[in-house]
Formats: sequence, structure tokens, C-alpha cells
Amino acid sequence: MAIPHEGADNANNAERADRRHTRREIRKYALGALLLLGVIALLYWPGLAGGYIFDDETNILKNAQIKLQTLDRASLNAAAWSGSAGPLKRPVSMLSFALNHYLTGLDPWFFKLTNLLIHLANTALVGVLAHALLKGFATGRRVPGAILESPRFPLHGAFWAMALWGAHPLNLTSVLYIVQRMTSLSTLFGLLALNLYAAWRLSPGSWPWRRLAGTWLLIVLLIVLSVYSKESGILFAVLLLWVELLVFRGLRAGTGKPLRVGPARYLHLVYGTLAVGAILLAWKLPALTNPEFFLRRGFTLEERLMTESRALFYYLRLFFIPSLSELSIYHDDFTISESLWRPPATALSLLGLACVSLCAIRGRRKYPVFLFAWGWFLIGHALESTFISLELVHEHRNYFATIGFAVCAPWLAWSSSARFRRPAFLLAGGFALLFAFVTWQRALIWSSPLEHALFEAESHPHSERANYQLGLLYAQYWTASKDPKFGPLATAAMREAMRGYKASNGPWFAMLHLAYYGNRKADPAIVRQLRERLATQPFVNSNINFLNTFLECQRKKLCKMPHMQVLELLAAAAQNPTADNWIRAILYRHAAGYYVNTLGDLAKGEEFLRDSIAEYAIADTYLFHAEVLGGLGRLEEAKTQIATAEQLDTHRLWQARVVRLRKKIGEVERATTLEQPASSASRLEHGEGIDSTP
Repeated sequence: MAIPHEGADNANNAERADRRHTRREIRKYALGALLLLGVIALLYWPGLAGGYIFDDETNILKNAQIKLQTLDRASLNAAAWSGSAGPLKRPVSMLSFALNHYLTGLDPWFFKLTNLLIHLANTALVGVLAHALLKGFATGRRVPGAILESPRFPLHGAFWAMALWGAHPLNLTSVLYIVQRMTSLSTLFGLLALNLYAAWRLSPGSWPWRRLAGTWLLIVLLIVLSVYSKESGILFAVLLLWVELLVFRGLRAGTGKPLRVGPARYLHLVYGTLAVGAILLAWKLPALTNPEFFLRRGFTLEERLMTESRALFYYLRLFFIPSLSELSIYHDDFTISESLWRPPATALSLLGLACVSLCAIRGRRKYPVFLFAWGWFLIGHALESTFISLELVHEHRNYFATIGFAVCAPWLAWSSSARFRRPAFLLAGGFALLFAFVTWQRALIWSSPLEHALFEAESHPHSERANYQLGLLYAQYWTASKDPKFGPLATAAMREAMRGYKASNGPWFAMLHLAYYGNRKADPAIVRQLRERLATQPFVNSNINFLNTFLECQRKKLCKMPHMQVLELLAAAAQNPTADNWIRAILYRHAAGYYVNTLGDLAKGEEFLRDSIAEYAIADTYLFHAEVLGGLGRLEEAKTQIATAEQLDTHRLWQARVVRLRKKIGEVERATTLEQPASSASRLEHGEGIDSTP
């Protein structure tokens, strides 16, 4: 009989004690994480009372497709593909808005609550990812501070990363600005993919091939869902490779030996993937940087790249020293860099980017986490803050780009010498409290639409959008209360908006609405200026919405501009040299709608619809054409237009309208067969069912 060795018993007891201690630590930090999530929820809670704002109107309020009445396949499909915010239409995000509406209606409180729940989930995932990354960083590296070898370090660091990132005020627009669920939802799927990858890489043993294949399939699926929530989700694939290069370094967990996939080293496969990605980017770059894409933006590619160098340091300043007066949903007052020295900060920013990058690379052995955080930040901005012709500055672009800094902070605090460790943690705690306080203040401001609009206009006096939003709110109060004091306030705000930096045409259109609502004639100078601006200023997409709203006002006879002046505005817009074929197609369709629905001239409207189709083939334009042709009694031509629309409608967005229109034409044909054409035909002749809305 074997006699147990006393030393072996002691070792087993010590191991069991360590496991019990580890479980207690995990439970303690899990409870702390739950309490932290509760605190973050309380910080945001006041802001749930706010309303819709800015792009929420286009993507949610005016999007009939997301207002689900049933959950049948056709309705869900139409809702998912009803977006227009990106080239992929962001169907996952749009479907989430539709389900929100189905369950809770259009109450913005519930939309914002959903966003908050997504943010809390993301904060928890940041904590889990930070734990994995810090554990990976501390394994097999010679780093200052032996305390990094403590099993408490990853747990402690994960908690601090959650606190710094989850409570940061720079993330607020991705929560309380409803439409930016696109960003937070994309981040949710991306973080799930990264956590799944980290779990595999930290596993000490080899996984069965079926489990490994299933894991990779799920990672790919999650990144696809991230991309279809918002296109920037593709960057999580790049971040996955960055995590491998900086954290796991191609080594098998627990052994320090190179991980192999068949005969090849895993690290070589990572480098190969990066090389293929670089080649594909170089191949697509000329198409992505076509100068025509920048015509309607008011800046060139070179000006955008120079401006974004300043924007990156602006974001960094807002991350490390968040200022309540500078944080804003609107940054259209951010000055464009016209050259390296206009403004001088452009050259300094480009030099700063080079210097920080060089320092991070040179210090990669001693402080690898700094290079990791800096690279994560640059990767996070690689699409929206570089060469693509998007707007220049938005805070939500930092939502996942700053996660690397949140992971970096606890590492630096733990790795500092014992003398500076306590001050480092006190400093980190001070920053966390600062972030939480500013977030709470912002949430309070966002809780009141008027207080929010006033604060934005006061903090950003040169922002056209901030002043326009304030004027729009005053106009809404005027309409709702009939109190005449709001009229002058709305007019004054719109005049300030006109003086904004590179103002759009929105304030000029608003001045027309305000004049007609006040039973006054439109100022001829405003009409003339608007006509000139539509013809000469870079034609931004918002002009389409402004025109559509004004034409609807004319149709309802709330606005009383002479018809010839209305048509002159449309003609001026169509002559704009920066308007592409799609823009002109929409403008011609607007003209057709005005002739049909306002002037009752179906024949003239049909001419403009043919012009619209000649410019750009759009499915619902063909359906509008079919309705007008039906009203003119040209039923066979109408059937042809419906068939063409069905071919173009690959996502079946307009299937219900197709069915309705075919049914209506069938009724007219049957009535004609029975020699009773009057009642059915007259409905089409008087425009029943005709809809010119883009």
C-alpha cells in the first residue's frame, strides 16, 4: 500500500486553497462589476427623458418601413433593408429599430433604454476583454513591477477598464443619440468576437478541430453582424489581428512555444492576412478616393486628411480632459485645414501623429501596452477619420476606438514602482470620477430638449446645426402652443444658423416655413439667396429632405409660394454642378410629384418621371410612374413599370405597394371589361394612391 507523502498533501491543500481564493476573488469582482454597471445606468438615466434629435428624424420618425404592425417575413425584411445611412444599409440596426417600434411604439424613452442596455453589455464585454488582454500581456513578458504576476492584476485591471470606458462622457452620443445605436450595436458584436477569440488563445490545451471550427465560424458570423450594423465593424477583424500581434504574439498559451496551424506558424498566417488586406485596400483605394465623392462635401481629399489629423488630437483631448462645453452632438463648426499652416495646428498635428507613433514603436518592449492602445486608437479611426468622404468630426467615432486606452491605464498603474503605485491609482480614480460627473451632467442636459438645444447653441455659436436645432424647437413650440413669442425666437435662431460655419440650406428653407406660418409673404431676398445657393453650393443630401418637406408644405397649402418660384428652386438644384445622377433623379421625381399632387397635371408629371428614370433607375420611381400612367389610362405601360420596379427591388422593400398597385390596375381592367369604367378609373385619374415621397 502506498503511503501518502506529507509534502504532496501540503501541495494539494495549497492548490485547493488557491482555487478557493481565486473563486472568492472572481465573485468579489463580479459583484463589483454589477454595482459599477448599476452606477453607469444611473449616470445615463436622466438622459432617457430626452427626445429625438438630428438624424433620428430621417432614420426613424420618417421611415415608414420600420413601423411594424406584424412580424411577418416581408415586413421584417422591408424594415431591415430600409436604411440609407451606409452602402450596406445597416440591416441589423434598422431591424432593431423596427422591433423597438413594434414592442414600445415611437416613445423615444424606450429606444434610449435599449441603447443604454447595449452600452451596459458593451461595458461588461470591455471588462471581460480587458481581463483577457491584461492576462495575456502579463504572461511571458519581462515587465517592470513583479506585482503584474499577481492573479489579482487582470481582475483589478478589468474593473478599472470598465469604469474608465463605461462612464466616459465621450460615449454618451452613442447611447442617448438614438440613431447611433448603429455604432454601439456594431461594437457589441465586435467585442463578442474579440472575447471569443481571446478565450481560444488563452486556453492552455489544444481544442478539438470541430470546436475550433465552430468557434471560428461564430467569430466570422459576429463580425459580419457587426459590419451589417455599421460598416466600421470590419475594423474588428483588423483589431483581432492587432491583438494577436501585440498580446498573444503567435505563441501557444502556457508554453511560450510558437502556435502552429499544420506546417505553418500561426504568426506567419497573421502577417499573410495583413498583407492580403493591404493589397485589397490598395486595389480599392482609387475607387474609394474618387474626387467626385468629395464635390458635395465642400472639401477635397487632401483637406480632409489634414483636418482629420487635428480631429484625432481633438478626440484625444476630449478623452483625457473632457470639457462639457466642447462635448457636443454637433461639430460642424470644426475648421477645415486648407493647408499645412492654415491653421498652423495642422502641421503640428501631423508631426505629433508621427512622433507619438515613433515613440510607441521604440518603446514597444518596455511598454507594449502603450503601442497596443495607440494602434487600437488609430485602427478604430481608420475608416471614418481618414480618406472616405464622410463628415469631418463626430464623437461616436471614438466609441470603440478608445477601449485600448481604458486597458492601458490599469497596466501603467500596476506596473509603476511601489512608490508611485498609490498615486497612480488615486489619479485613475480621480479620472473615473471626473468622467462620471461629466457624463451625469451631460445626461441631465440631454433630458430636456430645450435646455439641450440652448446649451449646444451657446457652447457652439458658430455651429449651423446647433442654432438650426434650437430654431426648429422654437418653431415646434410655436406650432403646438400658438404662443407668438416663439416666432421671433425661432427666426433669431435661424438667422444665427445662417451665419454658421459653412452653413447648409436648412436655415433658408426654415425661414420660408416661418414666414408662411406667420401669415407673411416670404422675404424675396431669402428666396433669391436660396435659389442661388441651391445652384452653386456643394449639394449635400440634406437638401433633398429640405425640399421634400417644403413641397409637402406647399401641397397642404400651409406654404403659399407661387408655383413658378417653387419650380425655379427645383430647377436651380438640378443645375447644380455637384449634383450627381442620383440627386437629379430625385429632384426630377420631386418635380413630378409637385405637378401631380399639387398642380394636378399628370401629363407633365409623367414627363418628369421619364427624366428621373433616365438619370437613375430607382424602384419606387418606377412605381410612382406606374401610378401616374394608370391615372392617364395607359395600363399596359403601367404594368411594364411595375415589372421593372419588381426587378430592381432586390430586397422586396416595395412589395406591398406592388401588390396594391397591381390590384388597383386589375380593378380598373375588370371595370372596363364590364363597361363600368367611371368609378374605378376616376380614382386613378384623381391620383388616389399616388405617392412621390422618395
